[in-house]
Amino acid sequence: MKLAAIAALGALLGMIGSAPGAAGATPDRFPVTAATSVAGLRVLSQADGDAPLTGVAIFVSAGLERQTQATNGAAAMTAECVLRTPVALAGAPAPLPLRDAIAAAGGSLTYAVDDSTVHYYVESRPERMPELLGLVGKALAAPDFSAVVVADARKHLQQRVADAEKNPLRVGVQMVKESFLEAGLAYPDYGTAASLAVLGPSALRDFYAHTYVRGGVSVSIVGRVTPDVTAAAGSLAQGLPAGTMSALTTKARAIPAGGTRIIAQRDMGRPFIVVGFGAPAPGERDFGSMLIVESLLSEAFERSSATTLALGERSVGALYLFDSTPASLIVYVNGGTGVDPSVALREVMLVAKSLAAKPLGADALKKFKESAAGSFVTNATSLSDRAYLVGALGSTGLGDQSVNGALDAIDRATSADVQRAAKTYLQKYIVALVVPRQSQSN
Repeated sequence: MKLAAIAALGALLGMIGSAPGAAGATPDRFPVTAATSVAGLRVLSQADGDAPLTGVAIFVSAGLERQTQATNGAAAMTAECVLRTPVALAGAPAPLPLRDAIAAAGGSLTYAVDDSTVHYYVESRPERMPELLGLVGKALAAPDFSAVVVADARKHLQQRVADAEKNPLRVGVQMVKESFLEAGLAYPDYGTAASLAVLGPSALRDFYAHTYVRGGVSVSIVGRVTPDVTAAAGSLAQGLPAGTMSALTTKARAIPAGGTRIIAQRDMGRPFIVVGFGAPAPGERDFGSMLIVESLLSEAFERSSATTLALGERSVGALYLFDSTPASLIVYVNGGTGVDPSVALREVMLVAKSLAAKPLGADALKKFKESAAGSFVTNATSLSDRAYLVGALGSTGLGDQSVNGALDAIDRATSADVQRAAKTYLQKYIVALVVPRQSQSN
């Protein structure tokens, strides 16, 4: 490990075990989240009068947990077909695929798949948003599952799968998920090349019929929030059939004591280690403490850096996947940065044990509270990120407090809380080692 990183670790461990922690500084606040029901649809909104644009996130209960082994990849393929569904845009000579129609009208449309939902995101000027949401509603109500569209969606996702296989952090996180999760939650976000190959129009129509129902949709709006936008958001799901989505029981095995180690080979130059710990869900007692632990572990080995490094460029980093089901904390060691992964892994475990053995001192707690709050705010500066967090956290124990509730949780955490979280969650783990493939000559 680099000498600077070792020195930083020593300084960090020196912060553990001094005077009991005092309350940290109150973090910056987000606008208050308003909750309402529009035509039976739950709508959360954060109004920002200074924002020139409006962002709308549409959550459909059609995520990974709704998939089976036979429908692995169906959540993403269905979303791809929605984006490719032709819609009639005013002034256009012919119907356009939904994503192209949104772009032609001055907006943007994306989607992502998570454990519980597929969330679509639309961004535009507020005066155009009602029209764009109307187009989205039409595509959601009648996606194009023709053979041509399905084939195009499949080709696109197979490329995304191939690209994901080249990302060691993503591969490692997936390995951790597969080692203790079951059913759809264990499957990759976009499926696999093999699973996508057998998903045809009939399978997608069946998946859609079981998941795209009116009671399985919710919306969050951020930025410029107008009555017209709110009304249009409430009409999004009117074209879907009536129905509700029952909650599913999370299928996960307990992480064993002593640590589980799994290995995979990929085309890469250096080894990459991912360590998975259990973690509390938003709204649970140790949620704020785990946000502090995430910040502590993320910074412990990067103090000498003069710039903010991207995730894949850091020697050691941490990711709190609080929006996963169940939540988890990921710590990774990047062997491609010149760090000895085995040494770095031992140091990470040393920090985890030290946190569990002794409380953080007052200065350390204050520092990492401020860092955790700052990171949380920084990760929600874009309208798209904030729209997602407002909606995702709004469906957890944080309720309508959503993002401000997360900052409150950080602010309330004490040294004893952080120590308890470390004892509860950081003593059992799964280690995923992603190593370079051996050359043909070997």
